[in-house]
Amino acid sequence: MLVSSHFDLFPEWIGKAVARLADGTLRTEETVVDGIERAADAFLGVLSGANTGKMLVRLDTAR
Repeated sequence: MLVSSHFDLFPEWIGKAVARLADGTLRTEETVVDGIERAADAFLGVLSGANTGKMLVRLDTAR
């Protein structure tokens, strides 16, 4: 499904999504890669479809 094919429904979706986000019934998924040194791998993963939802790179805060 291409989101851009349904921009006309966006205002309706926002109305529904706000309520669902507030009550916790709308959840998002994400793929997390640990370490800035793996950022390039994470980017390539996005291009190959290796992620679910957002691809995030978690920085090592222990340094």
